[in-house]
Amino acid sequence: MLKRIHNRLGTAGLAVAVVALVVAVAGTAFAAGGLTKQQEKQVKKIAKKYAGKPGPKGDPGQAGAQGPKGDQGPKGDQGAKGDRGEPGLQGESGETGPTETALPPGKTETGVWSLRVNASAVKAAGEEYLVNISFPLRWEVANPEIITHAEEDPEHCPGSAEHPEAAAGFFCLYRAADYENAGRTGELVSDRSSGLIFEFKNQEAEQPMLAYGSWAIKEHCPLDPVTEVEEENC
Repeated sequence: MLKRIHNRLGTAGLAVAVVALVVAVAGTAFAAGGLTKQQEKQVKKIAKKYAGKPGPKGDPGQAGAQGPKGDQGPKGDQGAKGDRGEPGLQGESGETGPTETALPPGKTETGVWSLRVNASAVKAAGEEYLVNISFPLRWEVANPEIITHAEEDPEHCPGSAEHPEAAAGFFCLYRAADYENAGRTGELVSDRSSGLIFEFKNQEAEQPMLAYGSWAIKEHCPLDPVTEVEEENC
């Protein structure tokens, strides 16, 4: 068979045919080397003619083993601060809360008081001076008991000038020290639910006057509707 091909193609043609056959069978493209341009074209033409069809796709290979975990890289620098956001919308106004105007039941209210007069202002003995005490919350007791010497009534005024206390329905006036050239002589009638006014007189002329201390009031607890007795610790 090769003899017939040799007789037909000649020595050079036979070489080209062999090269084309190898390319077709192997399916590999390569440079023909010493072949002429015309022979290269013939090799490609013959290889294309006798090349077989591609075989079926092979099964996928097994997955390779996972590579070693690399070291964690260094932490990056903190980014630049972002722009400030726009202010949010204003919320709706809430309902007005309750306002205490009166001392709640069972609660105690306290405060301080003082009287001081320089010697130059005390011209004669027996002059009158007033001490005003106002209650931040109204004390709505119908008939309050006024104790102006709280230290002498520990039953209804169990506290002290440093810690003033009072029984329900009582006003207790505490003094922090002995009065100097001053004596309490009376109380002026006023709106007792708002406060009290006390009157003092000096004992010696041209001598300074000094009096000060604290006070306490306490509101009654509600009455029990069945027993009509005041509740305790309301």
